[in-house]
Amino acid sequence: MSIIIGFLFMVAIGIPVGFCMVLTGFFYIISTGSVPLSMIPQAMVSGVSSYTMLAIPFFIVVGELMNSSGITRRIFNFSNAVVGHITGGLGLVNVLGSMIFAGMSGSAVADAAGLGAIEIKAMKDEGFDADFAVGITAASSILGPIIPPSSPMVLFGIVSGVSIGAMFMGGLLPGILLGIFQMIVVYFIAKKRGYPKNKRATFTQLVSAFWSALPALLCPILLIGGIFSGFFTPTEAAAVALFYALFIGFFVYKELTLKRLWEVLGATIQNLGIVMLLMASGKLFSWVLGMDRIAEHLTIALFSITNNPSIILLLINILLLIAGTFMETNASIFILTPILLPIAVKIGMHPVQFGVMMIFNLMIGLLTPPMAIILFITSRIGGISFERSFKAVKPYLWVMFLTLFLMATIPGLTLAVPKLILGKAF
Repeated sequence: MSIIIGFLFMVAIGIPVGFCMVLTGFFYIISTGSVPLSMIPQAMVSGVSSYTMLAIPFFIVVGELMNSSGITRRIFNFSNAVVGHITGGLGLVNVLGSMIFAGMSGSAVADAAGLGAIEIKAMKDEGFDADFAVGITAASSILGPIIPPSSPMVLFGIVSGVSIGAMFMGGLLPGILLGIFQMIVVYFIAKKRGYPKNKRATFTQLVSAFWSALPALLCPILLIGGIFSGFFTPTEAAAVALFYALFIGFFVYKELTLKRLWEVLGATIQNLGIVMLLMASGKLFSWVLGMDRIAEHLTIALFSITNNPSIILLLINILLLIAGTFMETNASIFILTPILLPIAVKIGMHPVQFGVMMIFNLMIGLLTPPMAIILFITSRIGGISFERSFKAVKPYLWVMFLTLFLMATIPGLTLAVPKLILGKAF
């Protein structure tokens, strides 16, 4: 356990997590004296040499392209035509737009920064309070990594060896359920405060909005349908999404320029550099955890305290929630998956159920201080303080915890779709 204590100490004094994992591996090898230092580069290289990892840069680019090619605006307009006339108005549009956008980008940050900028401005212009606009925008953005496709699910699949396709399928029902719960909260808040709603769109307006958004709406159908049918793998789906987004941006909507594409690629390289470092160092760290039998020791310690699977599951969720508030999502996946997955399997939880539950926990962490990167983004867009934005998002945290509880206690919520699609192969 000394290596965990050393790792936590380095994190506490402000060393970047990627370097903490490398240093932990270095000190472990030095302390054993029986493992050559060449193991460090070997483990790190193996961590980034996965074919599956190709999906990550593709999805990162797709998320940026959606915000630069007119796709997000058309998704918003279509959602407005569908549900804008119901009590809650643009608040409901906000959630529906995020659910559709989630089927393309798989990124909470891309949703909050791109679609969120359109949503918050529109809601403020229509007379909604800035706090309400920021709160629902932040809350709905976490649907991105839960409804497939999802970059965090790709990372979990790489670290754990669990089928990424099954993970995508497992996140579908929880994501839709959370979206419905958020809409219910929006409805009651809007009814209580008397927020405005739009006129019901005419049939002509609805058809026009649908036709304009059709190329964008086809993207999630293409991706999810292709993955679920087995026509292409999740990695290939990421490449399909990229070329489809480029085609829409350049030739259909004609709003994407070469200059903007160059900027998107530059931003992607920066983000990818961070992910690559985490993946390389995470592989080394996972090897150290395995060599030191950390997961086995932790399992024995937990079961010495209690044999009740429900209590162990509760402790796992509490740990994940805490980790999500302090650590970046990708780092948490690399560090905690090798430790917690064996424990979850030992108490009878399916790896897919655990993976979706883990990512859901970490997404809640994006909305809770001190990290709360989504709140930093949306509060800046809405022009309100961080404290006000956290207060505004609190009503939605309750339905997130409700969804998390259902997901943890009802295996069918995450496993029904994979079983239906994959059958005996699952």
